[in-house]
Amino acid sequence: MRLFDLHCDTLYKACVENSSLNDSSNHISIDKAHFLEKWVQLFAIWIPDTLNKKSSKQLFVDASKVFDKQKVNNDKIKMHLAVENASMLAGDIDNIQLLIDNNVKSVTLTWNAENELGGGADAPDVGLSDFGKAVVKELENNNIAVDISHSSDKLFYDVINIATKPVIATHSNSRYITNVARNLTDEQFKIIIQMGGIVGLNFYKGFLNKNENKASIDDLLRHAEHLLEIGGEDSLAIGSDFDGALMPDDISGLETIPYIYERFCDYFGVNITKKIFFDNANLYFSNFDNY
Repeated sequence: MRLFDLHCDTLYKACVENSSLNDSSNHISIDKAHFLEKWVQLFAIWIPDTLNKKSSKQLFVDASKVFDKQKVNNDKIKMHLAVENASMLAGDIDNIQLLIDNNVKSVTLTWNAENELGGGADAPDVGLSDFGKAVVKELENNNIAVDISHSSDKLFYDVINIATKPVIATHSNSRYITNVARNLTDEQFKIIIQMGGIVGLNFYKGFLNKNENKASIDDLLRHAEHLLEIGGEDSLAIGSDFDGALMPDDISGLETIPYIYERFCDYFGVNITKKIFFDNANLYFSNFDNY
């Protein structure tokens, strides 16, 4: 089987814990992918909201160096860099050159709080700032996907109003199924579909089920089913949030993927499952010049 995962935080752990991208104690490791015919993984550099401008930028620099030393790219494995929280730009548009130089594929504009670009999920009424508008334009100009996971509802619509290319939600589920601010409304999901964007299903138990202690793969199927019912066959993907979130009891890490894949095949059929687990994301990024 093939897997294209739009989001994990394994790189952040490797950077701050001085560990390895092949640490078997993590949800994801290189060796754990041995069963995959093809594996494409976006490794996010998470920038916590609590960091100041200088520290945010430095964390990106440090993590990108770790990634350069440890990444693997061959016929079977492709590892790409992403950013979770554009506060690492430190309010300076010129810092987008850091993203270009490190071949970053996608950037979430915010994390949960407000930053120089606008409001995150915990700041629902804060939209896109003038700086944020400039950043969106420059990301698009440089073939970097604009990721609206973690954005406030207002920021989402502000981005949609100025975006000229399809946006992405790397790790967000359905708010209709689990009513939390980090999930997407049906309207938001349909807008992303209409633009030609994609949405990665998040495995975090708090986004799968309001009673997170009861979250399971069954909930993942429920989210996928609803999003497919409203038109997501060519737009739904995987954004696991491995190594960045608490998983349901029946998901232990990358080694659980074959079982999840089988459950999806049984429920939705092989063709749709292949689209969700690889094809939709691969097609989306194949339209970027630097992929």
